[in-house]
Amino acid sequence: MCGVFGIIGHPRAKHFFPTILQSLQHRGHDSAGVAGFLAEDLRMIETVKGVGKISNVINEASLERFQGTTFIGHTRYATRNESGSLREVHPHWAQSMRGRLVIVTNGDLVNVQELKEIIKKEGIKTYTENDAELIAALINIQIRLYDKTIVQAIQYVMEKAKGGYAAMVLREDDEKLYAFRDPWGIRPLHLGEFVIDGQKCVGVGSETCSFDIIQRFNLAYYPDKSLSYVHREVRPGEILSIDSQSNITSSQYAEAQQGQIGCVFESIYFARPDSMQRGESYQRIRERMGKQLNQESPVEADLVTAVPKGGIPSAVGYAKASGLPYEIAILEEPSTGGIRSFTTNERDRHALATMKYNILQDVVKGKRLVVVDDSIVRGTTSRLLIKNLFLAGAKEVHLRIPCPPYNNPCYYGIATKDPKTLISHNRTVSEICEELGATSLAYLSIPGLYQAIKQDRKYFCDECLSGRKPIDF
Repeated sequence: MCGVFGIIGHPRAKHFFPTILQSLQHRGHDSAGVAGFLAEDLRMIETVKGVGKISNVINEASLERFQGTTFIGHTRYATRNESGSLREVHPHWAQSMRGRLVIVTNGDLVNVQELKEIIKKEGIKTYTENDAELIAALINIQIRLYDKTIVQAIQYVMEKAKGGYAAMVLREDDEKLYAFRDPWGIRPLHLGEFVIDGQKCVGVGSETCSFDIIQRFNLAYYPDKSLSYVHREVRPGEILSIDSQSNITSSQYAEAQQGQIGCVFESIYFARPDSMQRGESYQRIRERMGKQLNQESPVEADLVTAVPKGGIPSAVGYAKASGLPYEIAILEEPSTGGIRSFTTNERDRHALATMKYNILQDVVKGKRLVVVDDSIVRGTTSRLLIKNLFLAGAKEVHLRIPCPPYNNPCYYGIATKDPKTLISHNRTVSEICEELGATSLAYLSIPGLYQAIKQDRKYFCDECLSGRKPIDF
């Protein structure tokens, strides 16, 4: 669930690009990178990248040497590959006699070994199993050895690669920014078009919250100019070619599944609450999840509280529906830097979960609490938090989760491939409740989830919740 973003045509792009990437920091904390052109003649692409959070890797000064208005960037959440390896950091390169190609991707492929064999048979060496490097190599092979256009090469990738991916590509001696989304529509990608006094620029990103940054930047720096903004989802299997004048050409992979919205966990957890899905903010969607959860699993209690930040919208909804007061009883420790324990490696997860929250004892002491979190995957944070709530004097802790049990591995961009690490796998709700130490535990049902989202279930991948596979492999 990495974050990707690209922009072309904005005259001050390099000044706000680090802020744009920071708006997607919640999607990955392991590493960050950006690529752009060093000269106006497009003959040299360069990168700035490194292990760590964006603020430690990329800033306005580090982009000062770049020229032009075209950039692609990435914030990484490691799945199957090592989180601390500089070799795994995006953007990734592919090189040929026609110049270098650079790529950023979000997602995971499920047929990596098959693709490596295809690349190996063409006499090309790869250095990692990183999806970005493999996709870049496949594109470059088609261009270099078979004289295909880059759009034809990307269509070839869509024919061969299975899995979830959203990607962006820049090439030397090519003014265009290319963006594309997997034919199953598993990983999200959005297109935003901005006009400043008749001058157009285009952004492509994992979430619409990044477009809001550009809008606010435009309002701040161009207060006397006429401004406009529209956005839409990049369709499954769609390939966008965007030139230096921000003209967009769309090509479509013929076998794409139309209408797909993507991973349902975007609605539950991944996306920021101020990002949009089909014209509605995730804040409103998650509030309805909380209301639906109260309808399915009410409980007598004194107050509703949230596990910050992910549980807040649904806790608000649960409180509204129940008539119970909503109170802040759990505070996120600022020194942990807002890192989501879900996206950290196993080594650091327990330490972060221990340090992440502080309990307001005078709020919880002697009280029956409804505690709402966005989801439970491994249970590390929930177990420690419930223990600390009781140590702070809580009388009862009723855990309510606006998400069905996370029972199954995800193979398309989330590091949950081992089912034994999932607390819900092969356990009943009562067994999970006992293991976590809660007074009671209830999850939102799958029908209730889609009733709250107000979208047809057929447009989502929910394999992690149901075992229903979007791809045969």
